[in-house]
Amino acid sequence: MPNVGRPSGGCKPCRDRKVKCDQERPSCTQCIRTRRQCHGYRDPISMMFRNENDVVVRKAEMKYKELAKAKTPKALFSQDSSSSSSSSSEETPSPESSMWTLVPPLEDQAIGFFFANYVMTPKLVPRGELDFLHELLGKPWTEKILQTSVAAAGLAGLANSTQSPRIMKKAQEMYVSALSMTNKAIRSPELAKKDSTLISVIMLGMYENSMFKDKDSIDFWVKHIEGACALISMRGEQLLHHSVGLRLFQQFYNNIVLAAFTKRSRIPQGMSELWEAGSRIYSYNVHGRQWTTGLVIFAQMAAELSSDHSDDPVGKVRSAIAIDKEFNSLMPPDVWKFDTVRLKKPSAHVFQNLYHIYTDPWITFMLNNLRGSQYYLHHVVCEELEKGSQASPPLFSEKEIRLQMARSTQAMEQIAKDMCASIPQITGQVPFPENISAGVVKFPVNFSKSNPQPPGTFLKAFRPTGLHHAIWPLYTASRFDRSSYDMREWAIGRLYWLGIRLGHRQAIVLADDLKEIQLRKRETKTRLVEIPLHLGLNVAPQSN
Repeated sequence: MPNVGRPSGGCKPCRDRKVKCDQERPSCTQCIRTRRQCHGYRDPISMMFRNENDVVVRKAEMKYKELAKAKTPKALFSQDSSSSSSSSSEETPSPESSMWTLVPPLEDQAIGFFFANYVMTPKLVPRGELDFLHELLGKPWTEKILQTSVAAAGLAGLANSTQSPRIMKKAQEMYVSALSMTNKAIRSPELAKKDSTLISVIMLGMYENSMFKDKDSIDFWVKHIEGACALISMRGEQLLHHSVGLRLFQQFYNNIVLAAFTKRSRIPQGMSELWEAGSRIYSYNVHGRQWTTGLVIFAQMAAELSSDHSDDPVGKVRSAIAIDKEFNSLMPPDVWKFDTVRLKKPSAHVFQNLYHIYTDPWITFMLNNLRGSQYYLHHVVCEELEKGSQASPPLFSEKEIRLQMARSTQAMEQIAKDMCASIPQITGQVPFPENISAGVVKFPVNFSKSNPQPPGTFLKAFRPTGLHHAIWPLYTASRFDRSSYDMREWAIGRLYWLGIRLGHRQAIVLADDLKEIQLRKRETKTRLVEIPLHLGLNVAPQSN
């Protein structure tokens, strides 16, 4: 933007009439005398510079037109003199070959999108997520199957996030190519045992998450989980004896347990034993390793109980209560504890004006896995209590049902609130500090009153990672009958936000499922209210 000299500081009527303006306040003498409306004066500093963007664009367009007509580009682009002098007119490069591409290839953009959203490097806790992709994709001999599968997953998310049919078509083509290479590799005894084949199967599962159409799509995702488990079983403990294989399995095991909860099925045979073997090898130095190990064992037991379809309400209730009691006896280490922030004013990013701050994102994800397991346990308790109460004769006394149902319902409500309280830090959307009650929380690094940021902005300037870990906690906390209407409504909004941000169709589908639950709740409530009205009773509809 060039300096254009000192502009006139007079008001607009005086400038239009080209008369001297005395710039008196609040209106100049000329405007008062002629009874004109004076709109005030321009800022002379801001007028010292003029926006020349349009001029620059026009000049660039003229140069490109000249370039297209020119026989040689050296008048417009400086090149090495020796190379230009030795070039004949027949060998003159085309204009396109002389231009420098500023936008990276689409596949590179997709891989960058995937890394920005899903790949986490270790921080306080020396445990990342898909962090081995950095070293595998960074090698000059990176295998095609690995590049293609990661690009397919990244393109699917990027296409959804940008709503681009062109990128979506490319994603589908890349998926077909990756699927073909993966199927070929699986049929080979040698290739089936390679890390690249296993990672490709996992990436194709992540592609399915981005391409969700309805709740039945969960089956496609689960099939990829099962396919990965088959490859892991084929390799056995040999997988754990090198860095990439060990990290891959430790990180992927969460998906195995989640799939078991989702389908209420058993953890595939041999996976829990393999995890136990890996836990003895994987020696990360962090306080509370015993707690972490116990947490995973607890999740395994909860998943096994959730998958038990036997007709034994009394046995299942007792087992669930015993598992929950055993785990509650373990004390988490200090590094796993969180601070609570309470807001003076409501925020759309926060449910019930309260959220948590954790020391490390990985701890947040692991605690939400624990909460999800506990939630399912108490849900099983409530289901079995209801079955037992309908048996003839009833399998539980009225007092047992009333007390345990109250305990489980209260526990589920608190678990759901804790899950919702973890979401603002995962998404990075935390209201800042003018809305925070003084002295409530001790802020960790990069989150302090001496380092203020605008309300609702991200904790860090770049895109946060781990957003996909917020999807299932939100859905779990709000999908069951005992979840409140307000919580479910808030979760729907957060899931839609995550779906758009990540290009993650699974989040959208789960949000739509919650909307259907809300609609059924409204219809049921309306019918319950209408029945007494037909009987002539004066019963007013209750608000949601």
